Amino acid sequence: MSSKIINIVVVCVLSLFVADRANAGLIIGDHYSDNAGIQWEYIGSFDLTGGEDHSLKPTTYNGIEAAEFIFGQPTIPVSYALSTNYTTDYTNIEDYIVNKEAFYQQYQIAAVKSYDQARATNLAGGIGYDAQGDVSAYIKDRALEGIYINYVFKSVTTSVPEPSTIAIFSLALIGLVSRRFKN
Repeated sequence: MSSKIINIVVVCVLSLFVADRANAGLIIGDHYSDNAGIQWEYIGSFDLTGGEDHSLKPTTYNGIEAAEFIFGQPTIPVSYALSTNYTTDYTNIEDYIVNKEAFYQQYQIAAVKSYDQARATNLAGGIGYDAQGDVSAYIKDRALEGIYINYVFKSVTTSVPEPSTIAIFSLALIGLVSRRFKN
């Protein structure tokens, strides 16, 4: 077999290998999406009843504030999202949706409900947790421990190589090899 044919085969195999790297593929593992297609990584959970006793110190947390209190402030551009449904609730994990809702306790109202972030913020009714109907996502109250769990996700920032960069690199490589063959 001549060296020219071997060189062509090597260049073709190398080009296929490089082109394969341009395919970002699906994000798998502990990564999930929301209805807008934004990717989120599961980082942990917290129980609604794990916070402070309201009778000792009236405090209110929306779901995101509770996540920041427990898991720390996210670094920019990372942000948190909550979900009231856990990954084990789904038969097919790829169908899991981060629903951006959290369980909240309402002051002097026994029911614990799941609200989205905007609705819960509107219900909070100001500073503190001392007026009927005020809500908090992380406060010791009448909710039963271990039942109302808020699952926390952080946004995923991925760096995906642009296919155009890979294509330019491949074309340059092919040009160099073809120039060698001309000589």
